[in-house]
Amino acid sequence: MNILNIRIELKNPFDRWDYFNNLGCIYGRLGKYKAWELAHSYYSPMLVDADIQWKHQTDHAGFEISIGILGYGINFHIYDSRHWDNDNNTWSTYV
Repeated sequence: MNILNIRIELKNPFDRWDYFNNLGCIYGRLGKYKAWELAHSYYSPMLVDADIQWKHQTDHAGFEISIGILGYGINFHIYDSRHWDNDNNTWSTYV
């Protein structure tokens, strides 16, 4: 379930390349089931991009923020590494 989802996006309609490149990613653990990730990318038609998401009771639920300008973007994500079981209304843990 999305608790919060705010998105602003402005693209260049004249960009014919539509080129994406992942420039790097670092990640780590914050606890037994919590993790974080920081990614840097380039997407050619994007002029301005801002995205804030907060998810609950879904796969990899957590907080995510993305900011981009002139194609270059940074994404930071803190999330739960487990999957959500809708039938039992709890987290699934795989052994």
